[in-house]
Amino acid sequence: MEEFEKQLEALFEATKTIKINELSKAIDVSPSTIRTWRGRNKIPESAFRKAEQIRQNVPENKTDKRINLPFYEVSASAGDGRLVEAEEQTHLISFAPEWLDKEIGVNPKEVFLMLVEGDSMYPTLKNGAMIMVNKDFSGLSDGIYVMRHEHNLLVKRLQLLPGGIIKVKSDNDMYEPWEINKENLNGTDIELIGRVVWSGQRM
Repeated sequence: MEEFEKQLEALFEATKTIKINELSKAIDVSPSTIRTWRGRNKIPESAFRKAEQIRQNVPENKTDKRINLPFYEVSASAGDGRLVEAEEQTHLISFAPEWLDKEIGVNPKEVFLMLVEGDSMYPTLKNGAMIMVNKDFSGLSDGIYVMRHEHNLLVKRLQLLPGGIIKVKSDNDMYEPWEINKENLNGTDIELIGRVVWSGQRM
């Protein structure tokens, strides 16, 4: 139960609550649901995503409209890749427009949220981390991107090398880097989806 208590404390801290009934209201679940989690000794990732959203948002201003960002329940693999059969939007998550503008510097119409699957980008991105992906990026520069490679959806660090070569790297040293030619980007087999501009994950 020690692991559960640590996770519960993390939720309290992220939502700035101290009681179960306060936490349940903050993350929009019933107190009985939280007791069920205690019995299972596991808190679902959805609760941490909701708590992270609460933590990252600026204080609520009733005159300030929230912006809904699409969240896709498909995973960009941070491992060997995953065949993506569908990318249907399942629900929306709201953010404060001021936070998106000043803290992240993105156009809300050009970003979406999805999850990371695998450990190849550890410790930068853990398995299950939520990432915000900006589809509107001017020019290619070193950074972390979501890309489709031979029907696999990947999240990798790209490094530009001389001669139009791009090194595709993992932050986990257990995975070997590989190279692609810049001329092959956004073709049939390789397509850049967007640049990762923010991540939310459990510590």
